[in-house]
Amino acid sequence: MDGSLEREILEVLAAHGQLSVPGIADALDRHPVTVDRQCYDLQTDGHIVIATSGGAYKLTEEGRSRLERSDDEGV
Repeated sequence: MDGSLEREILEVLAAHGQLSVPGIADALDRHPVTVDRQCYDLQTDGHIVIATSGGAYKLTEEGRSRLERSDDEGV
């Protein structure tokens, strides 16, 4: 898993509340397929969930904790 992309996605979702894969990809200037794969991994790990029927993602408490841990670790 790309740790820097993982962190970037978590940061974007923390800032925006919820976004679709294309919205995350636009915010990060990344390809939507790359973002979609990373979001799948983040969802599998319990860091994000699909927030709406439209497919927008949002952070879970685990995701917020992960972001805070990486801040504490200086990652």
